[in-house]
Amino acid sequence: MSALLSLLAAPTGAVATTLIGVFAGSVVSRRAQDRHWVREQVAATCARVLRESSGVLVDLSEMEAARPDLVPQGVVLPTTIDWRPWNEALSMVNLVAEKDIAEAAHALDEQIWRLHIIVKRGLAPEESWLDLRLRVVSAQNNFITTARRQLSLAGDPLHRFSGRPAPDDPIWTS
Repeated sequence: MSALLSLLAAPTGAVATTLIGVFAGSVVSRRAQDRHWVREQVAATCARVLRESSGVLVDLSEMEAARPDLVPQGVVLPTTIDWRPWNEALSMVNLVAEKDIAEAAHALDEQIWRLHIIVKRGLAPEESWLDLRLRVVSAQNNFITTARRQLSLAGDPLHRFSGRPAPDDPIWTS
């Protein structure tokens, strides 16, 4: 109450300056809150893209492993994958992310489409699951790198994205 009384007793210029300061402070505070909210939405959306793309990759692996031996390569089988979560994640990235993150998500989607088409028709004898999978994983890693440039405070690129041994590691043949 005493602050209000002293404000009323102050000269008109001081009141105007105080009110301008309060208004400017609220505008700056609101912008900071908006930026923070957008950053949180983009981070959550990027996490969802990674989660759902990993889920689709597991589903594709299971679909390939479950392909009946009696069905020859080239015969297209219906998909067993629920695409809704992945499509929702892509829609969210289109809604809240900047262009470079959205484009990296679209490149990942393209690699998932390509792998899905191959899995539906069955891998040819010369095709390796690990090599085909690597295209999707590379697109995931590119997505991570792109998102890190925007979201990470340091923005440092990663040199490794998982502890999984390389496809040519002897562990896969032993």
